[in-house]
Amino acid sequence: MIHRLFREERESYVLGLLRVGFAALLLLMTLRRARELLLWGYFGDVFHMPLWPEYLVPSRDGYAALLGFQALGCLLALGGVLARPALFGAAGCGLFCLLCDRLQYHNNRYELLLLSLLVAVTPCDRSFLAFRRPRLGAAPRWAATAVGAQVSIVYLASGLGKLLDPDWRGGAVLLLRFALARPFVDRFLPASTMSLLSAPWFAQVAAIGAISCELFLALGMWFRRTRPLALWLGVMFHLGIELSAHVELFSYCMLCGYLVFVTPELRERRLSWDTSRPLGRALATACRRLDLLARFRHESASEPSRALLVTWDRQERAHHGLGAWRELARALPPLFPLWLPLVVASWRLRPTPPTD
Repeated sequence: MIHRLFREERESYVLGLLRVGFAALLLLMTLRRARELLLWGYFGDVFHMPLWPEYLVPSRDGYAALLGFQALGCLLALGGVLARPALFGAAGCGLFCLLCDRLQYHNNRYELLLLSLLVAVTPCDRSFLAFRRPRLGAAPRWAATAVGAQVSIVYLASGLGKLLDPDWRGGAVLLLRFALARPFVDRFLPASTMSLLSAPWFAQVAAIGAISCELFLALGMWFRRTRPLALWLGVMFHLGIELSAHVELFSYCMLCGYLVFVTPELRERRLSWDTSRPLGRALATACRRLDLLARFRHESASEPSRALLVTWDRQERAHHGLGAWRELARALPPLFPLWLPLVVASWRLRPTPPTD
């Protein structure tokens, strides 16, 4: 298995999208640090706690220069110009600044920087390039596996930490967080909702559910049968976090990391729109633009059809009706939150076997 891990080669297209995503998030974090410098001043002029000798902490001008180099590296990585060294240098500058003051340390910032470093090690400079043609093809998979392992480690550490904490496990922590959400609940939701959120039993059930979800996410994404459900739960989990807590870019960082679990091979599915209808033509155009992962070979019906959309999976089985929309939602990231509801709504539908 170890031999396979280091020798396996898969398509490199998705790694370019992964690079673009982390470069964009790292650029946002850099701009926030620059804004803090302008509004609040330089951290080195006040109390700070470096993780190495003080003489390695840069001056105000040096810190501003580091932020500038970091932003430049992010922009180059976004455009695909010297993409790998640019992303590696930007993440390296961020880690250096993080070690200059442990008071600025947050797990979400460290996770973003670490994942960016790992992505920079992958052959992520073969697609999404600004000034040259992409060089797609098979590439070693081990570095991408390391990115996925780091994503799983976050969920495993978080889930086990909460499981071992009696306050978290018993619901006391969530009960406090539900209380903080009271102004929003009182304003937009019925009074019965706050009564439910104030119940200790509900907080304990929610805590057990959150812990189980994180432990499932840590392992479920590695197995083909459980991967779609694990990814869907992860998306909904982080959407819930964004609505209920302020965690900077953490949720976006983890969602971007999910791309490493996408099957890297391209255009293994097909779809066909009835473009004789104006709606079909509009949806066909939108679908091509949303297919960032290059999941489908896009076709048009040769003649008017009763079905607006037909999709074919990797086994060349045809899906119609809600089944076709289910397969579409599974493959297009913007529609992915709709996947599980469509699975439930279309569970009786069976695909048409491939014809010889």
